[in-house]
Amino acid sequence: MQIKEINLKPSHDKKLKVAAYCRVSTDHDDQEDSLENQIETYENEIRSNPEYEYVDVFYDLAHTGYKDARPGFQRMMEAARNGEVDLIITKSISRFARNTKIVLEATRELKELNVAVFFELQNINTLTSAGELMMTIVAAFAQAESEGISTTAKMAYRRKYEAGIPVQYLERSFGYRKGKDGEFIIEESEAVWVRKIYQMIADGYTAAAVKRYLNDNNVKTIGGANWIDSTVFRLVENEIYKGDYIMQKSFVTEDRRLVRNRGQVDSWYIENDHIPIVSKQLWQKAQDALAKRRNYRNGEMTIKDTTKENYPYKGKIFCAECGQPLYPRIYSKGHRLNWGCSGRKRYGSSYCKGINVLDTVLHDWQIDGNIYIYEKTSEKGLREYDFYKESYWKRSHKKKEPPVLAHELNDENYPYRFKIHCALCGSRLTRHVNTKSGRVTWMCNRYKHHGPDQCPGMRIFDDEIRKWMPIEADIYITERRTPDGKKYHSYSCQREENSD
Repeated sequence: MQIKEINLKPSHDKKLKVAAYCRVSTDHDDQEDSLENQIETYENEIRSNPEYEYVDVFYDLAHTGYKDARPGFQRMMEAARNGEVDLIITKSISRFARNTKIVLEATRELKELNVAVFFELQNINTLTSAGELMMTIVAAFAQAESEGISTTAKMAYRRKYEAGIPVQYLERSFGYRKGKDGEFIIEESEAVWVRKIYQMIADGYTAAAVKRYLNDNNVKTIGGANWIDSTVFRLVENEIYKGDYIMQKSFVTEDRRLVRNRGQVDSWYIENDHIPIVSKQLWQKAQDALAKRRNYRNGEMTIKDTTKENYPYKGKIFCAECGQPLYPRIYSKGHRLNWGCSGRKRYGSSYCKGINVLDTVLHDWQIDGNIYIYEKTSEKGLREYDFYKESYWKRSHKKKEPPVLAHELNDENYPYRFKIHCALCGSRLTRHVNTKSGRVTWMCNRYKHHGPDQCPGMRIFDDEIRKWMPIEADIYITERRTPDGKKYHSYSCQREENSD
């Protein structure tokens, strides 16, 4: 590689702050070596030029030039925005970006910052009058070339799909490996766990219970990680384990994003493609068990206004651990109703570990008085619920006292409580205590009770007010912001002049 001389003279002997950008699109060893050579060459050439001040060589490895979400590219742009760069040297427009839109947007932004980009192969300097026109033409060709290569690759895959030739990656799946002759074979040391997973799910175990079982037995995923619920779900729902294969489960969009195929493009289902690990009967039993669990959790549920008329047990159901009432919680975009512990919600997990009960569970109970609900987990990981009647619960339990979060509200602890007012409306500030952190905030009483239509409102932490002590007379507090957006407060002995 040879760096060409660029006609961009610094004024008054001030050196140009110069950086370079390079990119390779794969992480193959030869590409990585090429990237290292480019970085070294650029650094040597820039440092050896007495008119240049070396800034950095920004680079991206295994990142497509079709997107601007490249870490090296973004660091380069940020350096330019911070005034750290006067000139960026890069090999060609296609190395800078393969998307015409990205090329133009980036170079125009740099031009506004008075930062030049020099493309060596095309001999284009973006700060010259003809630079942008030439760059637009060449960038359009680079994008067309990239799109043509992508289209050709997609057509090759599509012909294979239509001919029923599988394009498989089973060697990336837990339980399979590629044999010496290129055929897919079962890795029995993993397959035994695959069969165990399917059998446990078919027997009614939850994914969480299966996950715990695998991790307790030190079984690792294909990537060497511990199991999580979603990993178990993906394995159980994958048709490859019964010997079938779906081609084109996902596809690449025009903007080069890999997305799940939900009917946007064709897909092909191949039966009996390879040796199965589980029988089709066991595979289907596992799917039925998953569907049953989902139907139980997300069954058709009509959510009504949470009044006592619609939910007669409202106000009668309590958490058996802390004694606090349960409150309604709506999930799944309004299609699922649960009842959760208000003690945990208000005071956090250190106060109560909480409980979350499906409304369908309560429907099955005949609730004729106050009950205290507790949760128990079965061997299969299923959540089960039971309850104590109030008379029994109170004989062996006691309602937890809420944590003491703030001092008692009196003149001794807050001698200024009747002297602090909102400068906008004149209303007195009232105390609000954060039920988790215990931090005290004072807020406009009119805003609190009547909303922003009556007063825009203001808030101030108690520790800020204490810095103004002693407060002998009424004060009116104003909330202001510095030019950089930082909030601060000040006060005076009268309301603001333009307040109502």
